[in-house]
Amino acid sequence: MKRTCCITSSFFAIILFLIFIVIPIVFRYSPSLQRGMIFLNYVRMPSSVNYSHPEKYGIRGTRNFHIKTNDNMTLGVWHVLPRNLLEKYENDNSTYEQLLSHGEPIVIYMHGNSGTRANEHRVQLYHVLQDINCHVIAVDYRSYADSTDVEVSELGVVTDAMEMFRWVHKRANGTPIFGWGHSLGTGIGAHAYSLLEKEGLYPNGLILEAPFTKMSDEIREYPLTKIHRLLPWFEFFIIEPVEKNNIIFDTETNLMNTKMPILILHARDDIVIPYQLGEKLYKHLLESRKNVITELVLYDKHFKYGHKHICKDKELGNRTRKFINESINNASQ
Repeated sequence: MKRTCCITSSFFAIILFLIFIVIPIVFRYSPSLQRGMIFLNYVRMPSSVNYSHPEKYGIRGTRNFHIKTNDNMTLGVWHVLPRNLLEKYENDNSTYEQLLSHGEPIVIYMHGNSGTRANEHRVQLYHVLQDINCHVIAVDYRSYADSTDVEVSELGVVTDAMEMFRWVHKRANGTPIFGWGHSLGTGIGAHAYSLLEKEGLYPNGLILEAPFTKMSDEIREYPLTKIHRLLPWFEFFIIEPVEKNNIIFDTETNLMNTKMPILILHARDDIVIPYQLGEKLYKHLLESRKNVITELVLYDKHFKYGHKHICKDKELGNRTRKFINESINNASQ
């Protein structure tokens, strides 16, 4: 029995050594591991997707295509038509691009980490936006899905979001363009669209679903880092190396001087990105941006939307359309 106790104690000692010493050290000195854990671009669920046939995933009126960025990356994209255009144009892919200037609002969707534009909860959101007569442009950044497979970085995915906006803007002919970012996509969208404003390209609005203030804050609040947070070396081994790896996603700073209307959506039962971060971002933007539309919607826990199911809100279409209309009307004044 004494021997068994010794073996058990040794086993737990090894486990604790691995968790609190080895893993932090490996994380600090492995930039590729840091990128992999934050972007999760290697996680493909579903694992096999036929991007050329979006109808297989229950989406009508959707065209699959690719664009080329200025730095020679190829990005996979779906263009979902508004419901009011389906009857006439659904089966004529040659008209989709020119229909971007038809007048219906355009929403560029920037997804979070892992998966692709074909993930179920993302497709559910496309349906919501389609039903309120919006075009949806869903893009996969470099290293995701069928886009060019290269080493992922904040600069790379932000560049892709900017390139996608420019591509749409050239074809929209004045049609309102909105961004919709989810999770990591909120950091990507905030960074990209703030830079676009500095170029003189002004999005009509940005919708942030489950956003965070900055990546370092999100890492501190992430459930898997909970056991490490109280350790004196947490900042040194976990936070500092990520920042040195240029993964910042400082949404607070990026958006503080922007002019675009912003709508924040967050569920109180989100355990991946706690709603307090979305609330903190909202308060920061209210203080730093004057006379600009900034709205927050918090969903109670009993809805059970969690991190990625706000798309199930039956009023989401109406909320989104109201924000879009307010933003367009405000821009015209």
